[in-house]
Amino acid sequence: MTLIAVLAALLLNAYLPPGGWRSARGLFRYAGWLRSRLLAARLWDGAMGLVALILPAVLLLWALQWLLDDFFFGVGSLVFGVLALAFAFGGGDTLEAEVSAFTLAWRRGDQAATHSALGALAGAAVEPMAMEAQPEAATEHLFCRARTRLFAPIFWFVALGPVGAVGYRLSVLARAFGETHDNAGPDYCQAASRWLGWLDFVPDRLMAFALALAGHFSAAWQAWEQTRSEPANRRLSETGIGALGLPVDEGPRDLTIATLDDAHALLRRALYLWIALVAIGSLFGLG
Repeated sequence: MTLIAVLAALLLNAYLPPGGWRSARGLFRYAGWLRSRLLAARLWDGAMGLVALILPAVLLLWALQWLLDDFFFGVGSLVFGVLALAFAFGGGDTLEAEVSAFTLAWRRGDQAATHSALGALAGAAVEPMAMEAQPEAATEHLFCRARTRLFAPIFWFVALGPVGAVGYRLSVLARAFGETHDNAGPDYCQAASRWLGWLDFVPDRLMAFALALAGHFSAAWQAWEQTRSEPANRRLSETGIGALGLPVDEGPRDLTIATLDDAHALLRRALYLWIALVAIGSLFGLG
């Protein structure tokens, strides 16, 4: 069932329109309401605010997951899993659409559209930069975007079922709320970032290994080792670029738009490896 749910969710994700029930708006409104209620009691700005935002939904989903486990020969559980993964994959355009938008805008030489598309790949506002530097930035953002939008949700779905995938997505949105709302509170933002970093710890390593297997293994391994002391996002992106056979960033690399296309193809191969592992696990009764 796990393999079927992953494949069905990937297929569904390719056809779902952006926004709607998968967007961040609903959780942002709820987080704003909850913050206004907890702030007076000094329970918001810190880990307590994060727990109050995420834990009730996770517990409710866990109960629903348990109730649907054997419903109608497992069909209820399967449908729930597909919808949970589709939600966890995010409410924006697919990675393919985001890469295509950036590529087309860059080749047209449209500075404004390229900057907007780069922000979509980054999942946040980005500083203006020269056109020639943007393909490298887009490639770096793509690897981190793929982890947040694909690899980590699949990992937590396989590990914990639908509640794992949705819980991860809620954690991503909780951090995004802190990043996009000035009144979220510094301690809340720190707690949300730290919590998401813990959730990304294992997926980052499994994804990096898959990228190495799907690309240049030795170069990817060297990049992973060289960036041991770097932030997690940079370590992952440099490992991905290393898997393309390129050196660790020690100066301008002048990456071209073709590098972004190569990175996207590498991510597809790495995803196929993950799906193959899920299939093997299913054959042995692990999913």
